[in-house]
Amino acid sequence: MRKVFAFLPLVLSTAVLLFGCDQQGTFDKMVPQEEASAAKQLIAKVAAREFTAVEAQLAANLRTPEIRAKLEGLSRAVPAGEPSTIQAVGAYTMHSTSGTTYDLTFEYRYPDSWLLANVVLERTEGKLTVQGLHLTPRTVSLEAENGFTFQGKGALHYLVFALTVAIPVFIVYVLVVCAKTKIPKRKWLWLLFVAIGLVQFQFNWATGAWGLNPISFSLLGAGFVKAGPVAPCIFTVAFPLGAILFLARQRSMLQPDDA
Repeated sequence: MRKVFAFLPLVLSTAVLLFGCDQQGTFDKMVPQEEASAAKQLIAKVAAREFTAVEAQLAANLRTPEIRAKLEGLSRAVPAGEPSTIQAVGAYTMHSTSGTTYDLTFEYRYPDSWLLANVVLERTEGKLTVQGLHLTPRTVSLEAENGFTFQGKGALHYLVFALTVAIPVFIVYVLVVCAKTKIPKRKWLWLLFVAIGLVQFQFNWATGAWGLNPISFSLLGAGFVKAGPVAPCIFTVAFPLGAILFLARQRSMLQPDDA
């Protein structure tokens, strides 16, 4: 059992890293290529100060008397020079009776800075119009900001990580004990009860923000998810009530010839 605990932290850390790498490839396949290309061309026109061409693509409600000043402000947010990489970090497609909306976010990498660009496009009757455009200069990449690392982390991070490792090990151990125990009837209910943790504690690894979801359960009592390739890891930890109750009642539920 001690050997399992010794290796699990390394296994979980590796799983987080591999999950992120695999997720990037999967995510890229989900990005609508034609709309992504149109969004990148729009950003390039803003950077080149081709405002007339940009305004022609805007939705009618955005073409106000103040739009030229707003576009000039956006162009000043773009760092000088050409970006070394452009990575899609967000892609949401929403269908409605009036058309299809694409909410696309890209991260531009420059020598000493980054730019987060969000473009909202709408396709109606085959025509693509711009519904929104936001450019945010950054001094650090999303990957670095949201990466899974122990550097600079506090006691709560270490506690959540320890519980994420320990609770599944504990539940698996009790599942094995439960499977070997001769329970008179409905053993499958006990196995199901032991296998889940109740009341989820959710923890954002990057920001340290946390929340409690009392009406929820987690298989094996813990886990983690990432909303995107550069999104922060959200750890979930749940109380192993079933496993604890089974150990407490194991002796009393044994058949007479096994007592």
